[in-house]
Amino acid sequence: MFICLSLAGCFESPTGHKEQPEDLTPESALSSPTPPSPAEKPKMTKLEKPGIVPVKFLPDRMEIPSISVKAAIKPVSILANGQMDVPKDTDVAGILYPGIVPGEKGNVIIDGHVDSYTGPAVFYKLKRLKPGDQIIVSDNKNHKLAYTVESAEVYPPAEAPVERIFGKTEEYRLNLITCTGRYSRKKKEHEHRLVIFAKIGDKS
Repeated sequence: MFICLSLAGCFESPTGHKEQPEDLTPESALSSPTPPSPAEKPKMTKLEKPGIVPVKFLPDRMEIPSISVKAAIKPVSILANGQMDVPKDTDVAGILYPGIVPGEKGNVIIDGHVDSYTGPAVFYKLKRLKPGDQIIVSDNKNHKLAYTVESAEVYPPAEAPVERIFGKTEEYRLNLITCTGRYSRKKKEHEHRLVIFAKIGDKS
């Protein structure tokens, strides 16, 4: 299946909104439903020893503690034109499904808007992620996995390493995708894509 790194439904930045400083971003714009109570808090699945295989699950929540992101996750698909769809709700992230899911070897793909017509969206702070930061995904059945950020990379859509992002791998990987850069009124999209590469690795 042909996949291009254009995200369907990229919004035009609101007037005057030009990559505002992060400290001006309202935390409410980056938050989604209240996390589960301590009694319901799912246990973290860890790969502390070689050979341990995590349980596969379709997540419905994500948390990125270092940038104060808590968001719902909903399944999205690849459209007929090769674009990966993105949730209409700009405070919700989208996981490519059918596709690789957490706990399965391969690239889990999650996308989200960087901004909306009214201001910052779910992945507005993604550019602040650094190697070593955690991305935690979970569901309502006590499944939970943490991925560690390896790198944050920016590409023009036509130059993105599609095989590296979407292709097969024997590692447990998670890639986050959002728009970045200036908004082109002519193309009706942001000029670049930001990709966060993260993975689960066995700890020695």
